[in-house]
Amino acid sequence: MEPAIQSGSVLIVSRMRYGIRLPWQQEYLLRWAQPKKGEIVVFYTPTGEMAVKRCISLTASGSFYVEGDNGNASYDSRAYGPVPADNIIGKVLGY
Repeated sequence: MEPAIQSGSVLIVSRMRYGIRLPWQQEYLLRWAQPKKGEIVVFYTPTGEMAVKRCISLTASGSFYVEGDNGNASYDSRAYGPVPADNIIGKVLGY
């Protein structure tokens, strides 16, 4: 997410913004919201890595596309495709 978020920054993340998920479960127990276009979210990539990217669109299948702010140097949905909504950890509130 450079240049918006510098490497080594401490992030404030709302883990309850989109719903409730028990720590040992992969799916949300109860979901009341989806990320909106432009929100910065923390999520697990399809390869299992934790990432911070900007949501650019939602799809009808409950997935979302993300892009990093570092242009073509970002490893994002252009490389690994849409991310399932259940992979969301939370929304970044501050950094």
